[in-house]
Amino acid sequence: MVTLGSVSQSLIPSPVITFPASPHRLSPTLPSTPTLSGSREPVDEAKPEQSSNEDTSSDDDEVLVPVAMTETETEELLTDVLYSVHSLMGGTAAGVWKVGGESDLGGPSTRGEVHMEQIIRVLQAAFQINQETIDRLRADIRSKPPPEVNLQLSIKEASDLRPKTVKGTTNPYVIVSVGSSNTSHRTRLEKDTLRPKWNQEFTLPVGNLQKEVIRLEVWHEHDPVKMKQALTAVRDIKGMSRLVRGTTAQVQHQTSHLLGQVIVSVKDLTERGADGWFMLEKNEERSKERGKIHLAGTVTSKAQLENKSRQSYDALLARLIHHQLTCTNNNNEQSEWSRPWDGHLSGPGAASLAQYAIMLDLSDAALQLAWWKVCSRIPTADAVWVLSRLQEVQAAISKNLYQDEELLELRSSFCSFIRDHTERLKNLHKTFPPSSGIIARRQLTFTLKALQCMQNHAGTRALLDLEGLPPLHEMVTSSLATHAKNWWMTVIEELRGVRTTDEQISHVINIVKESHSFLSIAANAYDSIFMKEMNIPYMQTTYLMVSKKVNPCVRPLVMNIYNRLPSLDTEEEEETECEYRLEVGTSLWELYMNLGRLYQLSERLPAEARAESGVREYHRWFSKGVLRWLELAMCRARSMIKRAVELDMLEPQDKYCKFSSSASDTLGIFNDIKIWWQKLAWPDLENSAVLLTKILDNICSCVLCYSNLIREKVESIFHQYENSTRVFITEQICVGLNNIERVRTEMVKLPTQFGFSELLQKIRESDSGGESAATQLDATVERLIVSAAENTEAKLNEFIDTMLDKMQPTLERAVNEACEERSTVLAQVLDPSLELTMNQLNNSNFKRFLWRVWEVVVDIFTATVMRNSERRKANYFGGVHTILEETLKFFSPPDGKGLDETTAKTPAYTSLMELLESLRMSSESLIAQYYQERYEEQMEEILPCKARLYVKILFTKPGKLIVEVIMAKDMVVEADACSITSRGGGLGLHTSHQPVDSYVKVQLVPQEWFPATAIRKTKTQRKQDPAVYEETFEYEMSKTDDGVRAGFLLLTLKDYNLGFSNTFIGEAVIPLSSLPCVDSSEVHTVTNSCLTMTTPGLDIGYKSLRALQFRTGDKVASAFIKKVSKRLIEPKGKANTSMGKSNDDKARSKSPNMRERLKLS
Repeated sequence: MVTLGSVSQSLIPSPVITFPASPHRLSPTLPSTPTLSGSREPVDEAKPEQSSNEDTSSDDDEVLVPVAMTETETEELLTDVLYSVHSLMGGTAAGVWKVGGESDLGGPSTRGEVHMEQIIRVLQAAFQINQETIDRLRADIRSKPPPEVNLQLSIKEASDLRPKTVKGTTNPYVIVSVGSSNTSHRTRLEKDTLRPKWNQEFTLPVGNLQKEVIRLEVWHEHDPVKMKQALTAVRDIKGMSRLVRGTTAQVQHQTSHLLGQVIVSVKDLTERGADGWFMLEKNEERSKERGKIHLAGTVTSKAQLENKSRQSYDALLARLIHHQLTCTNNNNEQSEWSRPWDGHLSGPGAASLAQYAIMLDLSDAALQLAWWKVCSRIPTADAVWVLSRLQEVQAAISKNLYQDEELLELRSSFCSFIRDHTERLKNLHKTFPPSSGIIARRQLTFTLKALQCMQNHAGTRALLDLEGLPPLHEMVTSSLATHAKNWWMTVIEELRGVRTTDEQISHVINIVKESHSFLSIAANAYDSIFMKEMNIPYMQTTYLMVSKKVNPCVRPLVMNIYNRLPSLDTEEEEETECEYRLEVGTSLWELYMNLGRLYQLSERLPAEARAESGVREYHRWFSKGVLRWLELAMCRARSMIKRAVELDMLEPQDKYCKFSSSASDTLGIFNDIKIWWQKLAWPDLENSAVLLTKILDNICSCVLCYSNLIREKVESIFHQYENSTRVFITEQICVGLNNIERVRTEMVKLPTQFGFSELLQKIRESDSGGESAATQLDATVERLIVSAAENTEAKLNEFIDTMLDKMQPTLERAVNEACEERSTVLAQVLDPSLELTMNQLNNSNFKRFLWRVWEVVVDIFTATVMRNSERRKANYFGGVHTILEETLKFFSPPDGKGLDETTAKTPAYTSLMELLESLRMSSESLIAQYYQERYEEQMEEILPCKARLYVKILFTKPGKLIVEVIMAKDMVVEADACSITSRGGGLGLHTSHQPVDSYVKVQLVPQEWFPATAIRKTKTQRKQDPAVYEETFEYEMSKTDDGVRAGFLLLTLKDYNLGFSNTFIGEAVIPLSSLPCVDSSEVHTVTNSCLTMTTPGLDIGYKSLRALQFRTGDKVASAFIKKVSKRLIEPKGKANTSMGKSNDDKARSKSPNMRERLKLS
């Protein structure tokens, strides 16, 4: 029995689906045309090459013909097929059979038509018989009686029928008949429904398959109309209309009403399958929708065939498929781009198969079995289509549709399929070539899906267990391992018979390259497929196997080479180093890089798998080579730098740069080292950082070497010229400076250029937790670069100092002439050289040079001032002050090309300017400045308090200065222990708090400004503390007088000594300009003031005293210095403990070191 649907959908495949070129290919030993019984024309066969690692099979010739057939059996099979074709196509040339195409069964057909003669020609070609034989067989079948053909029609259901009752329903039934038969069949009546379900089957005899039609009519049977009930059921106008028509039909005695009909050709049902929905129609009203009906049918036959077994169908299927593959070149395995066969047969072949299946009365399960058995042995079949065939067979197994014999056949075919494909996996790269890209991956994917589908399905797994097959996962894994081992045996053959080291290296490089290529294909083309479909870590297992094989091939060879290298000082050094040096272009470098690429493939593997890699520590094999290269590279770098400096003419390379060739050559050497390091890509992070630190250290030492060489070359230029009246600077000197600065600048950038920060970050993020190591390395490199930068900076400064040593005599002459003549001689001397340096030096070097020149100029000015301070008058120093200001403007012009004016005012410059400010003032003005400084320190309370003096001081508007001395307390007297005037008479310098005989002296200072003003004193208060004076002194003067306002009031507290000089206790200074001025009647309103009495300190450093002490020939200055020196307090630890003086004031005034101390302060 053949289900019409199965005939259409399974035996007659869909139209040709255009597939891309298939990576599926037949076994290498399979001829392009299998051997078939019967005569055939010879076919040219290509003889493919066989490799030693490919498995071959002696059964490949029988791939498409399951059982060898004799000529008689072949003739009987062809006779049965011709009889089927002749009977079902009407026996005339006009008979057609529709194949291919897809459309709704109830709609128009788009299928192609096949004529009987076309089928005959295909069968003749498939069976390879001559025309005479085919004519004889056709004549024989005409004498046979026609077969008995029946249509088993199943009327299942209907849907969307037009309502005919008042309730909006219908009472449908179906009448079916065949055109040539006078009999008809009726289904049962379904009441009150628009979706009736009958599920009834009928056997309909078919006389002529080509001409017979089936008529199905769906009728509505009227119910007797009960008016009262019917009116109650009416709900709308349509309901009323149906009531009227029903009543009319009852009156006219019409029992039924035609809802619609379907007329289908039996041949169309046979060709297209009858399991679907058909639209109901009426001839007079085709535009209205009348619903649809669901039909399914099968064709059965009773025919006189020579062999009615399913195996005969298998034989026909095999021959037709072979013919199809031969015609379409799908049977040629020599081209990996051949398109996989998708199960499509030519129209005539599909028609003959469908007709023969009808005559054999085969079930759908039997057809699926036949297709699976034949097609599962076709290597060029599309794996997607093969999987669909397998799933159809598994569905039939699950429904228990197969007998024991059929299950035995399936069991055998499953085992053959598994063995065939596991054998093909042993030659994975040829069976599924990676060059085919997505094509190979698609075929491999669905092949594995088919194997996994067999493993997972209970029915197929039970059959496989009977064969004793291991799990398919293990079989596939074993095949892949065999594939890798066979590949390795082929590769390793290269090392056989190799003698010399060079040959070994060359062959090992090829092995590593091929290993990388092999594993790359495994990772990119196959790994994801095996993992997804069968959970097999193909890349991991293959990588571990290959890497462990590579290790013993490479490691001993590399280690032996570097262990035997001679030391660098031997005669064999040059030749051996060139041959086995680890640098770009050598064979060992190529080997190292290939091993690195091989190791990088493990990055996609789990950590535990990477730990087992045979090349995990490949870089350690080359450690001695790296250290050797670094040692040699530094030697070569120093030699090349020295040679570059010797050839350097210290001329700019072009107008856009200010450095010469040696700087470029040196940086080029460093860049070569950087490129080598980056290409080396040392994989051990911490070890890589250590190596990089060593490289940076070596480069820094080369920078210092280069700086020394340039400096020596420039110094040799200086010695070629005699000292001149101008500052001598040449373009070569500027270029030399620029060279050092250029190299120093690039040296600072080295850690960034070498990627040191990124390397440290990787160390911190590594699993080993390298935070501590990274911090230590970072600090080491930072110290290294900072130290090298400072050393290079020092070299630059030494370079400039050498220039300044040459320039200093000229600068000293220029400064002296400028100070004497108050002219711009200095600018005239400096301007040409500074203009040259500004044009030739880069910005940083120009600023550095200009700064050092400025420092030297300031030092020369300072020396000049100090040298002339005692013998020159104030007007001289006024001129020097002006010249120094002009010089500052020269070095810091407003256009910004020189020094920053604020920065240029260094402590040395500021101190010199302050000294000049003092030196250009008169002695009286300097004395006034001294008292101003004393007043300022008195207000800041810098010095210790010696006493508290209470006074009231004011100006009255009539023009008087009133000074009222009230009281002094807390008096402290410091005396030397050995002084005969010491009240304490102790054993050292001490502070006395005992009552003294005190008095206060009042005077206006400077005395030269108040020559007519007398010095006033209070009465001496004996042994009192506090001492109350309450004395008032008046001076005739007005505050409005400018000379008065510029003066100071000096209050001196002393201890009276009978017969000796009085002891100085302390003093207080009050600017007259700060005193209040009131009317005479308001004097009482002015409050008393408490003055802190202090002694001047030697360590304070009074600028005015420093200027006065230079004026040894000025009587006013000398007298004042002598007076003030008696009151100066020496710093602690420096007190004079001489026993030779008895009076404190006298001892200080006669000290021979006092003037020198003032100079130092």
